[in-house]
Amino acid sequence: MVLCHGGRVTAPPAIEVHRDVSSAGVRLRTTEWRAPDTDHEATAAVIILPGVLSPRASFKEMAECMVPEFRVIAVDLPGFGESEKHSPARYRYGITSFAEAIADLFGGLGLAQAHVLGHGVGGATALKLAAHHPELVKRLALIAPIVHPPRINRGEQLLLAPVIGGLFFRQMLGKTWFHQIYRDRVNPGVSAQALNHYYESISSPATRAALLATLRACTDGSSVIADSRRVRAQTLLLWGLEDKLLPIELGRSLSREMPQAGLEIMRSHHAPHEELPVETAKVLSDFYSGRRAGFST
Repeated sequence: MVLCHGGRVTAPPAIEVHRDVSSAGVRLRTTEWRAPDTDHEATAAVIILPGVLSPRASFKEMAECMVPEFRVIAVDLPGFGESEKHSPARYRYGITSFAEAIADLFGGLGLAQAHVLGHGVGGATALKLAAHHPELVKRLALIAPIVHPPRINRGEQLLLAPVIGGLFFRQMLGKTWFHQIYRDRVNPGVSAQALNHYYESISSPATRAALLATLRACTDGSSVIADSRRVRAQTLLLWGLEDKLLPIELGRSLSREMPQAGLEIMRSHHAPHEELPVETAKVLSDFYSGRRAGFST
């Protein structure tokens, strides 16, 4: 049994279903959480796009708290988690390609429309999806999307260099370094068990290559910033007050760029869905159900 917001208990527990869907030339792995004994096709769907350092399972606790009001479907982006991992020579990793893959995913899931949630790179992908495929997105929520490139020091900049970066990501990115970076920049309270799972999800050479190609593609956020002004879906930005990767000032700036966006400041770091899953589920459920607006009122 799962204890969720308002003292509500999901009983019986949510059903968890894993599925592979072919989308825009790449196989995507999805996990859906839904209530048993309900018409899930008649229940509003929420599609979740994770970032690149943690797979779709990082949303599990939050997603279970949104059932049975919603069916929640988390998707590993191309090259990450358990989704297919093409070589960068074969697949152009980046926000535009990811958004087109997710747009095609709607058909594979049999969805005409859905609410969408994205985090980090997944947030930038969700934003571009809403800008270019407005017919697919009911309401849009973004958790610290990478619109402006993250603030990184000189040493970290070298990791994106053509030769040094490739060597580091393919051979030298160790578990200790990953644990330290994740706790310093993303979620200081994450468990060792979860961190081990996250590390395993990026440990294959194919994922390392996809990660490096994606991070390089995200160094120029100009197209995503331009797209932010095109989004007309009601939008809610969730930002951690203590976010060290993408400081809260970036959230305030983005909320001014987007005509229908409101800003919810969470008492968390970069991953409120991990740090505050119950509270984040409540905020999102209220937004997606229409109990609160996205834009400030």
